[in-house]
Amino acid sequence: RSSSLSQMYGFGDRRERGGARAAPYSRGGDEESNPCKVFVGNLSYDTTWKGLKDHFARAGNVEYAEVLEGPNGRSKGIGIVRFGTEEEALAAIDELTETDLDGREIFVS
Repeated sequence: RSSSLSQMYGFGDRRERGGARAAPYSRGGDEESNPCKVFVGNLSYDTTWKGLKDHFARAGNVEYAEVLEGPNGRSKGIGIVRFGTEEEALAAIDELTETDLDGREIFVS
């Protein structure tokens, strides 16, 4: 499942690991990595997708936010946020890195 998440979020190329085809939910022609997506690390285990979305709305139009969870349903302390434009994603990296979210200093890349 972790390789599927990597493929889904554009963090890895399955073909580099010897996989024969893209994930079944992959849309043909999509970019391998989406310049509108940012990775968020050092999240509190208490941070929800809604809290993540609200925090990142300061940088622009948040189209999607997710806090990744392990098989036990517990947060992994990382998240993904997708913006409407690449400029908004870059603004989030500049403006929200090292900001406080739920008592933790987050990093954005």
